[in-house]
Amino acid sequence: MHLHVSIALALLATTPTLAATVTVRPQAPDRPIVVILEGPLVEDDEDRFVTKTASLASAFVAFSSDGGSLATGLRIGEAIRRKGFSTIVPDGRHCASACAIAWLGGIERFLGTDARIGFHAASNPDSVRERGILPYLTKIGLPNEAIIYITQAAPNEMTWLNMSDAAQRGIRVTLLSSLARETAVAIPTRYGDITVTRDDPECCSGNIRYGDQRIEIASTGQIYASLEGIYKVAEGDLVIISSPSGAIGSPPRHYYVLLVGQDGMTDLTNPDFRTSDGTFKVTHRNDEVHFELGFQNKKKKSATYKNGSIAVYIHAPGPEATLPKKECAAILNMVVTCVRLPECSEGRVFENFAVAGLTYFNRLEEMRVFTSRNFYSVCATICTSKSYVAKQARSILCGY
Repeated sequence: MHLHVSIALALLATTPTLAATVTVRPQAPDRPIVVILEGPLVEDDEDRFVTKTASLASAFVAFSSDGGSLATGLRIGEAIRRKGFSTIVPDGRHCASACAIAWLGGIERFLGTDARIGFHAASNPDSVRERGILPYLTKIGLPNEAIIYITQAAPNEMTWLNMSDAAQRGIRVTLLSSLARETAVAIPTRYGDITVTRDDPECCSGNIRYGDQRIEIASTGQIYASLEGIYKVAEGDLVIISSPSGAIGSPPRHYYVLLVGQDGMTDLTNPDFRTSDGTFKVTHRNDEVHFELGFQNKKKKSATYKNGSIAVYIHAPGPEATLPKKECAAILNMVVTCVRLPECSEGRVFENFAVAGLTYFNRLEEMRVFTSRNFYSVCATICTSKSYVAKQARSILCGY
């Protein structure tokens, strides 16, 4: 991913208009393709956005807008998600209301220095249902805690994005700083800023810095980092940062667990503190922080911060082990389609699902009960008999 701090510089130099302007800036040595969307969102803006981005395989969408049409914001956000674009609010700019809804559509979301994101509920309560806000927020992967956070403010009020709150509620955001080209992330704590810097603007090593302390980080791709959470505990601020590993066969992200206090930064990073299936849920209770980290080798993984240290636990599954209900529902929705397959051998079933489902199956393999082999066998049986028995399929694939 070609992410440069120049995206967060003066990209938006046009004057405000009565409708949003959509400008495509081509790739340059110091930045990727950037689509600039500035001004109030009105009904025709989605069509202009889709037309101007139709030929782009990848891009960053830079926002500066007070909002406007909720329906337009939803449709632009959906278009961004379909295209796999990332979104950013550049330095000193803000994106509120319908604009913030569109910004959420980014595969990766970025904020520049002093940038602000503002959310509030729809002015018409029926539009939550009729215009699809809740389905949209659910579809892009936001948990219930995030949806409540985003929609909690009254229509005439505003919730300005708080990074700690957002991280705790599962809204993934990466902070950018334009203080220097090599600065990828600047994270404020009560005791001072933690920065993540790249040794090279293009690739592949960098450092986490706090004062004169430094922790080296490395990746097979470009260095960038996401703030996963900041939690206030008795010993200081517990900061969780993740960075992509980029290595084939490795967990997709490295997690750095840092305790920042009056006397400096303590690195609590544990090599086992990682998630192979994408699960990362946090519960903060007083001075303890509890993490759910999904499954590893079909065993549930968790971690706990307490009294200045962090411990990782692997829980052996009991006889009642089952596939989580959300994943079970998704896999049953896939297997029911096997009734309509034209050929029923396991080889043909594999070919049918390999492109769309193989990566997903590999992730489920880390969880309890599920195996790809069982899926292909159940699918072949359903295809041959042209009969789908939900209870039987659920028992084999989900364990209950």
